[in-house]
Amino acid sequence: MNLQRFEYFMAVAREKSLSRAAQSLFISQPALSKQMKKLEDTMGFPLFIRSASGMTLTNKGKELQDELEPILSQLHLVMEKYTKNSVIRMGSDPLLASYFFPDYIEGIDPFQIHLTMIRDDTIDLLPLLEKGDIDAAIIQDHPNQKGCFSSHLFSDEFYAAVPVTHPLAIRETIEIQDCFPYTQLLPDATTPLSKKIRALMTQHGVTPPVIKELPYHALIGYVAQNQGVSYLPSIMVKKVDYKGVVFIPLQNTPLKREMYLFTMDEHTLDVLKQVFHK
Repeated sequence: MNLQRFEYFMAVAREKSLSRAAQSLFISQPALSKQMKKLEDTMGFPLFIRSASGMTLTNKGKELQDELEPILSQLHLVMEKYTKNSVIRMGSDPLLASYFFPDYIEGIDPFQIHLTMIRDDTIDLLPLLEKGDIDAAIIQDHPNQKGCFSSHLFSDEFYAAVPVTHPLAIRETIEIQDCFPYTQLLPDATTPLSKKIRALMTQHGVTPPVIKELPYHALIGYVAQNQGVSYLPSIMVKKVDYKGVVFIPLQNTPLKREMYLFTMDEHTLDVLKQVFHK
């Protein structure tokens, strides 16, 4: 069904004249008359009584007008809202900002994604979303939040990142406890990744000689300088070939994160799901 024909029908019903309706729609009168005939053929009943004085709705035509008016009015409000606010303000962590979003940041006609908030711990983005400072966020390991709409986006496994001269660099796969005897290069202790690794150290009863806390973006550089061992996600590993660093799969997937897309309204969630799942 052609939605535009319903718009044309409403204009003719409002103006009670093909010529006046055509003028308001900026189309020719013959073209509008043809569209009305096609709509009547599709609906299977006459919509107008045509006379020298103009166009009068039939009983069925009047019923259709009454049904369509609130629907089209609501549709216009929705379209106005989302075309005027065509920028979707996103929140992210630093690694997603660098290695996930560039594939999508160019825009989703008629929307554009703008990264406006970056937090090391994505859970810190939820209050910003709830306050309206951002329109959407990707949150780690947190599937639901009261008052928000959410959907699972992807799973992300971590690799060990070691210097090319490191004893572990010759291994095809390793267990995470193989990394613990060496200096650990970790993000801030409050981040989910750091918390998971420290929990695994406790689980295996291992205390590394040194733990250095660094910003996310600095980890790989310190590994390349032979400062220690770190852990980086597959979204990064699959896109970088960093000189001086070897990425090694971890057996039994001890480090994994589940990423969830969050918004405050269902429409924005549906738009972003279509984009990110392409």
